[in-house]
Amino acid sequence: MKTNKFTNTFISTLLLGAATGASAAAFQLAEVSTSGLGRAYAGEAAMADNASVVATNPALMSLFKQNEFSAGGVYVDSRIHMSGPVRAKVLGVEVAQGSANHKSVVPGSFIPNMYFVAPINDKFAIGTGMNVNFGLKSEYDDNYDAGLFGGKTDLTAINLNLSGSYRISEGWSAGLGLNAIYAKAKVERTAGILDTAIDNVRTTPALQQQIAARAAAAGLPPTGLMTRLGGLGAQVEKGTLLTHLQDKAAWAFGWNTGLVYEFNERNRIGVAYHSKVDIDFKDNTALSYVPRGTSAYVGEGGLTLHLPSYWEVSGFHQLTDKFAIHYSYKYTEWSRLKDLHATYNNGQLAFHKDEGYRNNSRIALGVTYDLTEQLALRAGVAYDESAAGEHHSASIPDTDRTWYSLGATYKFTPDFSVDFGFAHLHGKKLNFKETQSLAGGLVAVEADYQSKASANLYGLNLNYRF
Repeated sequence: MKTNKFTNTFISTLLLGAATGASAAAFQLAEVSTSGLGRAYAGEAAMADNASVVATNPALMSLFKQNEFSAGGVYVDSRIHMSGPVRAKVLGVEVAQGSANHKSVVPGSFIPNMYFVAPINDKFAIGTGMNVNFGLKSEYDDNYDAGLFGGKTDLTAINLNLSGSYRISEGWSAGLGLNAIYAKAKVERTAGILDTAIDNVRTTPALQQQIAARAAAAGLPPTGLMTRLGGLGAQVEKGTLLTHLQDKAAWAFGWNTGLVYEFNERNRIGVAYHSKVDIDFKDNTALSYVPRGTSAYVGEGGLTLHLPSYWEVSGFHQLTDKFAIHYSYKYTEWSRLKDLHATYNNGQLAFHKDEGYRNNSRIALGVTYDLTEQLALRAGVAYDESAAGEHHSASIPDTDRTWYSLGATYKFTPDFSVDFGFAHLHGKKLNFKETQSLAGGLVAVEADYQSKASANLYGLNLNYRF
């Protein structure tokens, strides 16, 4: 069976990757609204600031007395820097060394949102919305020495939601939503240091002697080494694409639900749940180099991306006429990514790897102060655990992060308001190693990484009631 390397690279990059510093753990995104951004998304399952409740807890729609529309987004300015050496070895003999240093791995990106809530009567309300729950994007230069681990990675999962709520009693409300997820994925990997490694082996007699001795000790044929290296030979340059995978239109479906209990008009708690979702990615023209060939191979294959379910418990308490506190605990079941399993279209096994993602928690605390009837100020802090266990990736390493947020809402009229938000995310420094075996294990490329991650987030939303 031919080994289509796109499977190995796509899975290990896409699933081990994380939008660190710009999101929640792994590649989950928290940026569903600007009002939430200003309080570090504290109290999301109990707050009813605007129509963004469609994305958090649909039961909160029962609190609305008028139709409401909200639209805007959050711009993410990430500062993620990687450093460390990268090495290539043939049968354990180091044949090349380079640099895995790269600044600004994640380009700036805009995360949009749009929501609408319509009360039908005192009991029923309906709503619809669009937001992005999961996504990541990282870009390394084409001549990056660790191109096998870096390259370009782009995943977007747009969530389209239709929800309804019902007021069960004076205190209790329930909501249910259906979600259609439209996903796109693109992955590219380059040869990187393999160019230098192969050239050094071809032109350095001392290296050839060391490798020949290792081959003899292992009982391997002393000749034909370059062919066994995968036929890459002199045609490979640092920027040569070894892997290209793209799926422009994958659909999946899920659901979400929520409950709200109002002790009184000043105090309430909420619970929200979002279901797991499985997305099937397919590419009939995935490009990769075959380890025993001399040209690119185009094969048919695919895998299922298992997105996690998550819970959130929140509280809201209006302590005075002007001052309120709100808080959240969020639990995401990332452990369903226990392993990665991909097959060819003919059903043959293409790749299997144990991963060990772990469930993670996020805690947040925020406050809101109504300075005037027109201006409300808010602030928040949050701590978000990493979901990665023993495995990390240059595309991008997941790490623990802390949020510091500020925000405001200004009412131009009783029915028209604008939300402003800012957050600074600080990620914990991380040291990890990535390795990749090629040519039946003859060649190994490894990189020792240190990552530093931070981000600034800027949000703006417009809200209108009618």
